[in-house]
Amino acid sequence: MLNVFPRIPSPQTAQALHLAEQLESLARGPVAAQRAVQGRQLAALLRHARAHAPFWRARIDEATRRGNGQLQFDALPVLTRADLQTHFEQLRARSDELDARAISTARTSGSTGVPVAVERYAPLHEALYRAVMALEDRWSGRDGDTVTAVVRDAPDRAPTAGETWDGHRRATHVRNLIAHTPQALLDWLRAVRPTDLVTTPAMARRIAALALDDGGGPLPMQRVLTFGEVVDADTRHLVRAAFGARIVDRYTCEETGWIALQCPRHDHLHVLSGSVLVEIVDDAGRPCRPGEVGQVLLTGLHSFAMPLLRYALGDLAEAGGPCDCGLHLPVIRRVLGRERSFLRMPDGRLRLARLTGEHWRAVAPVREYRLVQYGDGLVEAFVTAARPLSPAELDALGAMLRTTLDPGLQIVVTPCDSLAPLARWKHIDVLRVDGPRPATAADLARQLTRDPPPPATGTRHDP
Repeated sequence: MLNVFPRIPSPQTAQALHLAEQLESLARGPVAAQRAVQGRQLAALLRHARAHAPFWRARIDEATRRGNGQLQFDALPVLTRADLQTHFEQLRARSDELDARAISTARTSGSTGVPVAVERYAPLHEALYRAVMALEDRWSGRDGDTVTAVVRDAPDRAPTAGETWDGHRRATHVRNLIAHTPQALLDWLRAVRPTDLVTTPAMARRIAALALDDGGGPLPMQRVLTFGEVVDADTRHLVRAAFGARIVDRYTCEETGWIALQCPRHDHLHVLSGSVLVEIVDDAGRPCRPGEVGQVLLTGLHSFAMPLLRYALGDLAEAGGPCDCGLHLPVIRRVLGRERSFLRMPDGRLRLARLTGEHWRAVAPVREYRLVQYGDGLVEAFVTAARPLSPAELDALGAMLRTTLDPGLQIVVTPCDSLAPLARWKHIDVLRVDGPRPATAADLARQLTRDPPPPATGTRHDP
């Protein structure tokens, strides 16, 4: 941008701001108008998918035949991750309207156990990505001159300076969250003094707990922007206590990009209806009512390179009702996590493990935990603590878990020095795995990390 008034943005910035204005107008407009826009975009995507992707031609024609010549969108079978793996070539859609040189491949880390690859059309995906970044800045109050610290799965980077969408200065500092200890990251943050921190909820929780315990003094921030994992109430409380900051969460995935942004006024999420159609459905495939939990299905409304229609991401979420913030977008009250993050009860039901730090600390000085349920139903709780735990404390933790979760669960508690060997860069508190309990923790670590995340080939989720 030139240093003049009125400011003259670059063509790329002007495009992002124009698209953000369209998305904002849609978000604040009548629900009927939103549905009409989505309907037109979905119809165009379905026509493209049928004409150019053999996989979708067969599915759309079959659903139309069953509808006596009328296609009902919710009659399309759910697209699974296994479908993406098995039918990659048949899912690709090529036409004269798409420049093949502008199609990129994005790969997921396989945190649900099934890594996949999808193709995206860069001119659409990247333009919308930048527009939503501008929209998030506006909704989160991220204006004025800022200093942003980024702690994520990226190489360390020397500080860079740039201008925001509205001409303010933004300095960005980056540290890799695996290469540095939480204490080293906290010391670095105290030196940088950021206004904003961008990181995973697990890392925000670790750094906040250290900041409260190490006597190094307060570390004030304005916002902590999180990604990649579920944010719980305990994490929000710790971040507020340590930094005086509000967590601003976003819901994204590699397959479709942005899904939802946190409400400007509340902790729930608003679906970005201008670019994605989100369904939350129960076990029978019916739409969930507010307060009900169901499976998340995504339709990328601009996924022309590889149409994603009713894609089962693997997440479970709770539907929400209308919001009073002025945005008329659909509400996701909370994302509960991957289906593999639910424990299977002795009667066969899946149940969210509703545990907070207080459950553990009421029994022993536990710092971190991870529950792993094996194929035979056994639950192993790995814990790190401020000091060695006694046999009586380990027994008491097991009793707490049975009381809190289900008396019929078979539970063992295993102390360890670090949970790092049991994780990639994402932290998942609960995980179900196939097969029986491995002979050693090292065997389990190899099982959980046998598919390391490939290098990203698409747009990064940077601030």
